Amino acid sequence: MIKRILVALDPDEDTPVATKYAIELAKNVDARLTGLAVVDTNRIAWDSWGGGIGTIYYTKQLYDTMSDTSKGVAEKLLQAFETAVSEAGINHTEVLREGVPYERIIEDMKYHDLLVVGRNAHFFYNHADEDTKTLARLIKKGNAPTLAITEEYHPVKRVLVAFDGSSAAARTLQWFIHLLPFGKNLELELVHVNSDQSEAGRDRSDLLLQQVENYLEVHGFQQINRTILGKGKPGGRLLEHQQSIGADLILLGAHSVSAIRRLTLGSTTHHLMTKSSAPLFLCH
Repeated sequence: MIKRILVALDPDEDTPVATKYAIELAKNVDARLTGLAVVDTNRIAWDSWGGGIGTIYYTKQLYDTMSDTSKGVAEKLLQAFETAVSEAGINHTEVLREGVPYERIIEDMKYHDLLVVGRNAHFFYNHADEDTKTLARLIKKGNAPTLAITEEYHPVKRVLVAFDGSSAAARTLQWFIHLLPFGKNLELELVHVNSDQSEAGRDRSDLLLQQVENYLEVHGFQQINRTILGKGKPGGRLLEHQQSIGADLILLGAHSVSAIRRLTLGSTTHHLMTKSSAPLFLCH
C-alpha cells in the first residue's frame, strides 16, 4: 500500500513529467506527495573555493551568490510542483533541504513508500549538464523502490517484467505486487533472456517464468504472457521487445557492479536506463 510518495525535483525537463506520474499515482492510491528540492551546498563550496588567504573574502562572496542562485532555482521548482499538485487536488508537502543531493533524498526515502524521479536527475543547479550518478546511488542505497521517469507521460497499462531469477529481480517484483502502484488491471509481459536455446535451456527459462506467473496469479493478476528471448545482449533484447509490444513500463532489478562508469548499475540496467523510452520501476 502506498501512502506517501517522494518526488525529487531538479531543473531537467523530465521533472514535470515525474510530477505528472506522481499525481496520477496519488489519485489512484490516495497517497500524499512530497516535493523535495536539494541545494547542493557541498558542490557550491567546492566550486567557489579559490585557494589562498587573500581570496577568502571573494570566495565567501561567490559562495553566497551561488547559494542564493541555487536556492532561487529550488524555490521555483517547489512552486511549480505546488501549483501542479494543488490544481490536481492532491494532499502535498514541499521540502527544501541543503547538502549532498543523493544523501538528502535517501534520508527522506526512509519515510516514503516510493521515490519518483526523472532518470536524468543531476541536481547541480550551477552545472545542469553534469552527470552526477545520483540516480544510481538512490537505487543502490535507498530503502524504497524507485520509479525512474523519461521525458514523456503515458498511462501505464502494459508492463514488461524482466526477470532473471536474481534476488534484486525478486525484490522488485515483490515491491510492485505489494504496493500496487498501477493496480492489478494490467497486461504483464514476463520476459527472460537466455542465450541457451537448447531444449533444456528453454525448459529452465519456462519453469522460471511459470513460477513468476503463479506468484502473480495468487496476488490477483490475470493478464499474463510469458516470453523467452534468445541470443544477444539482454539490455538490447529487452528494449527491442518493449518497443515491439508497446510496454508502458519496465520492471527490473538493479544489480551492483564494480565498473566505475556504471557506478552501481549492471550493464542491462544501465542500457535500459539510458535508452528506454518507457519509465523503469527498480529496486536493488
